[in-house]
Amino acid sequence: MMTRTRLAVNVVAIWLLGTMPGSAQNGTGAIRGTVSNPDGPVAGVPVQAKEQSADEVFTATSAASGQFALNALPAGTYDVTVPQIGLANARFVQRNVIVEAGKTTAVDIALVKGNLGVIGDDNAYLTIRNKYTNVRGEPPRMADGRPDLSGVWNGNVDPNPEAAALLPWANDVWKQRLATALRDHPAGFCLPGDPTPTNPLLYRIVHTKQLLVLLFEQEPHYRQVFLDGRAHPTDADPTWMGHSVGQWDGDTLVVDTAGFNDKTWLIFATGLPHTGMLHMTERYRRPDLGHLVVDLRLEDPATFTRPIERHMTWQLAPGEEILEDICNENNKFPAYAGLK
Repeated sequence: MMTRTRLAVNVVAIWLLGTMPGSAQNGTGAIRGTVSNPDGPVAGVPVQAKEQSADEVFTATSAASGQFALNALPAGTYDVTVPQIGLANARFVQRNVIVEAGKTTAVDIALVKGNLGVIGDDNAYLTIRNKYTNVRGEPPRMADGRPDLSGVWNGNVDPNPEAAALLPWANDVWKQRLATALRDHPAGFCLPGDPTPTNPLLYRIVHTKQLLVLLFEQEPHYRQVFLDGRAHPTDADPTWMGHSVGQWDGDTLVVDTAGFNDKTWLIFATGLPHTGMLHMTERYRRPDLGHLVVDLRLEDPATFTRPIERHMTWQLAPGEEILEDICNENNKFPAYAGLK
């Protein structure tokens, strides 16, 4: 289900003034607080509030002090969330937050370490994001007039993910994976972990007329999308990342991927199972110079009772580079998980 998002005012001056006159009369209140993690206040974090009986999502961004303010909220009961922040901090959810007309509700958000607190998975994601917030301009074009998707992109996660609808066998497998803290995740053994573009990593896209290549710091380090009009092979062996072909729908590149094996775990930090019937559709749209909208749809009738969708907006990071990543050289996951 798609939701509407409205940006709530979070200017520190308004914070200091308190609830503005008239808020009680028009039935609105506020949620305010501070975002922190074990290292201290966290700036640049999107804080969301969704009234439980409505679709609208209100969003504010934490200031350098970690403070945020969600003002002019209709009275009601809200779920307050912070999406997964890179690899460093896990998703935060606080449900049943009451907002009363003319009053301010305090919610202080303490983020916990994500990705099992692996050394090196720090706050680089937010640092990069805050560094390039002012990248603006028209999207570049290829010689044929199509948008050029090339660049280094700061990938992220869907801030409002819907729960997956799983068949009973898949739900049992997923619960077992969660119960063991994703201990057997393929990425922990230096195998490709997830074919979907849902990981909060740096991606480099190299875009030519007949081929688009995604490079990233994770096994197997690349995906190829063929743009030369070819079809999927009819007798190919199943692979970890599948076979991808793309075609244009106006200014949107539609990528169709099939031919998967059943070994990967889908969607970052989720670990969903799937079968070889998995079919993945991605839509890439560059509305301006600094952003890439990525819409994902996963279909597998042997695993899901309805398709899974994720919607992300990547940010251009023109001064960054992806780095060499050799999993076996510094893989601490097996030791952490008690596997050796």
